Amino acid sequence: MTLTVARERASPRLRSPEPVAAPHPPWERLSRTVREQRLLDVYGPVLTDHQRQACRLHLDEDWSFAELAEHLGCSRSGAHDLVRRALAQLEHLEERLGLAAELARRDAVEARLRARLARRRPARRGVQAGLGIAAGGAHLAGEVG
Repeated sequence: MTLTVARERASPRLRSPEPVAAPHPPWERLSRTVREQRLLDVYGPVLTDHQRQACRLHLDEDWSFAELAEHLGCSRSGAHDLVRRALAQLEHLEERLGLAAELARRDAVEARLRARLARRRPARRGVQAGLGIAAGGAHLAGEVG
């Protein structure tokens, strides 16, 4: 209690700043499965064929570890360890290289640009129609309308 009173009486310069929730980049807001699928898409070729196949079946086809074990001819814990180690390797690569996060950032920029284009296209068509320009670009081919 004394610490709280002392903190309130302290000058604004000495007070600890209020915690501010930093906005998470789109990459960090993805669900765990979607994130793991993206990592597998980006870094999958680094894995062995065995690891890649197990991860694809587990993440993309939603196979259980029991189904994986039966398919791979190993124990359920062996299938779990195989997928867990492969995903840990993918996470490690992402921490070091950041390629999946960069792709997510670029996807977000592309989505914003496409949205801006979609908002502008109807206005542009109206201007072209008012000028008597064909939407197919016939005016560029030398045809006179």
